[in-house]
Amino acid sequence: MTIVIALLLGILFLAFTVWSIRFIASGPPPEPSLDTVHSVDVPYLCTVCGLSLTVTEAQDGEITAPRHCREDMVRAI
Repeated sequence: MTIVIALLLGILFLAFTVWSIRFIASGPPPEPSLDTVHSVDVPYLCTVCGLSLTVTEAQDGEITAPRHCREDMVRAI
């Protein structure tokens, strides 16, 4: 029984090691195209702690609210 547990743990460790190496070898995601980035001025406010944040650059499309204190921030007026 001890040998079976040791083999299962060894296989688990080997699988995790292979996954980790593949994850690191894949590298970071590609940089966004500068053609799709534009200047904006959208203020946000954290409703939990009161942090104020202004988004100054965004990609084309709708801007999603950032998260802070594990909650979506709201647009400040």
